[in-house]
Amino acid sequence: MNYCLELPKFLLIESSGDICSAAVSSGTEIIAEKSIQEKNSHSTYLASFVAEVMKNSGLHISDLDAVVIGGGPGSYTGLRIGCSLAKGLCFGADIPLIACSTLKALAAAALEQNQDIDRVITLIDARRMDAYLGVFDKDLNTLVDEQFITIDAQLAVDYVKGETLACGSGASKWMEGFSPDGVLEYSYSGIYANNLVLEALQKWEQKDFVDVAYYEPNYIKSVFVTKPKPKF
Repeated sequence: MNYCLELPKFLLIESSGDICSAAVSSGTEIIAEKSIQEKNSHSTYLASFVAEVMKNSGLHISDLDAVVIGGGPGSYTGLRIGCSLAKGLCFGADIPLIACSTLKALAAAALEQNQDIDRVITLIDARRMDAYLGVFDKDLNTLVDEQFITIDAQLAVDYVKGETLACGSGASKWMEGFSPDGVLEYSYSGIYANNLVLEALQKWEQKDFVDVAYYEPNYIKSVFVTKPKPKF
């Protein structure tokens, strides 16, 4: 395959939710991708998907300008697996690592199908009535710091303005529980690696890379590890 040498080429990895996804991009064009929607599948499929999309793209790891990951928030286990794989590739090939917001990736996917919207509220389910929140305008500018919230009626008071779209795995809890006025719900289909490319290009232009040695995903909510109970 022939690609424009001036366009940045990325390996994109998304593992923050139930979808395990990898893609290779040249500029905004996705030239190879592979995904599966299956819970707890990242340890089984992610590395092989990366190898497959690299082979199908006709590129070698040394041809890439950066590795891009969905950096959270989302599943602790999925994020950890994706982060470890991406960091290993960056160390081996000595290329930069770009971490993108999964909340912004959701907004990008929603805006692609709904261009007359003023703002997007993204909600990733964090169990019970909790969620990870992101609020973006139609140009994908961040309007509110990403945060962990409890879904309630105040959400509409604080963040709904103009034509507002709600999306993400937590959006249905808000819509069904509180029926906020003036809010449309975008059918949630999950986050794929190709949804990361727009923010990745912005960060590439700004040279906004993360430190490969010390980077950790954006969990937002503290990770709690349950210790086994004593056997006596």
